[in-house]
Amino acid sequence: MLSSKKLCIIHGNCQGETLTALLGASPEFMAAYEVEYYVNFTRQAIPARSLASCALLLHQHLGDEWGELSSASLRAALGPGARSLCIPNMLFKGYWPFWSNKPGFDYSDVMLDGLLERGLGKDEAMLVAVRGNLDQMFGLEALLRETLVVERGKESLCDVAYVDIIEERFRHEKLFMSVNHPGRTLMLHAADAVLAKLGMPELPESYRQAYPEVQYEFELPIHPQVAGFHGLGFVSEGATYTIYGHPMTYVEYIGLYLDCKLAGRSDFIRYLQGR
Repeated sequence: MLSSKKLCIIHGNCQGETLTALLGASPEFMAAYEVEYYVNFTRQAIPARSLASCALLLHQHLGDEWGELSSASLRAALGPGARSLCIPNMLFKGYWPFWSNKPGFDYSDVMLDGLLERGLGKDEAMLVAVRGNLDQMFGLEALLRETLVVERGKESLCDVAYVDIIEERFRHEKLFMSVNHPGRTLMLHAADAVLAKLGMPELPESYRQAYPEVQYEFELPIHPQVAGFHGLGFVSEGATYTIYGHPMTYVEYIGLYLDCKLAGRSDFIRYLQGR
C-alpha cells in the first residue's frame, strides 16, 4: 500500500539533525510527512527525484557559492506547489568571544594565538590569559554586539526568529554548548516555530518536559572573566566542561590548547581525544 505521507527534506548541519529528531515527536507532523535528512556541510547530494517529489523543504540558508546545494538552487528544483522554509543556523560567540573558524586548527582562539605570536611561553601565556583584563584588551561588550549583529543578519534570511531569545536569556541559562551547538531551549523553539508555520500544534508538553539537554561530546569552556563580565549565573567557580569524555576546567583546557600549539600539531580534536 502506497503511503499517503508527503516528503519533507531537511537540509542542514547538526542542528538540522536535532530538528529532525524533534519534529519526529510531533504526531501531526509525522502523520503528514516522511522525512529525508541530508547533511549540508559535507555536501551530501540530494537525489533529483527527491527534490522533484518534495512537498516541504526545510533548509539552512546557503549562498550561491554552494552551487547546486545553494538555497536558490534547491528551491528552483522543487516541484509545483512545494513549500520551503529556511530554518536557523545558529552561532553565538558571546560566551566565547575569541573563537575563530580560521582553517588549520580546531576551536582556534585568537587571544591564545596572539599571546604565542608575541613569543610568550606556555606559563606566561596562561598567566596573561587568565589574569589579564580581557575587557580592557578586547572590549567584551563590543564583541557581544558584533556576534548579535551577525546573527540578526542571518535571521533576516530565515523563517524562524531566534535572536531575541538569545539576547533575553543568554545570561540566565546556558543556551549554547559551543559556538554552533545550541541547547534544548533554542532547539525546542526552532521545532515549535516550524510546526507553527505549518499550522500544527507545538510539541507535546509531556515530550518537552522529558526532553533532556542536548548532549555533545565537546563543550567549549567559558573564560571565567567572560562569565563574570556578562553575569552568567550558570557558570560556577571552578566549573568543569565535558571534553570528549573528560571533565576539564577552563584553565586545564587552555593548558592543553597551548601544549598542542607549541608542539606544532594542528589536530587538536585528536589531541584532546587521546588524553
